[in-house]
Amino acid sequence: MAWGGSLNEKGSNHIRKLREADKVIGFLESFKRDLNPEEKEYFSKTIEIITEYITKILEDNE
Repeated sequence: MAWGGSLNEKGSNHIRKLREADKVIGFLESFKRDLNPEEKEYFSKTIEIITEYITKILEDNE
């Protein structure tokens, strides 16, 4: 249940993907602190790719 009601399967999968992406980005951001500048750039690009994908999903569902 979310926002006081139930979600259909598509809605549930959408919410699940957003939560998983948020966890991955959080992990990458915390891990990035211990890297050298070149490695940080790779992680930043990966985070950007994930963020753009999530933004696309949100726009498609509007």
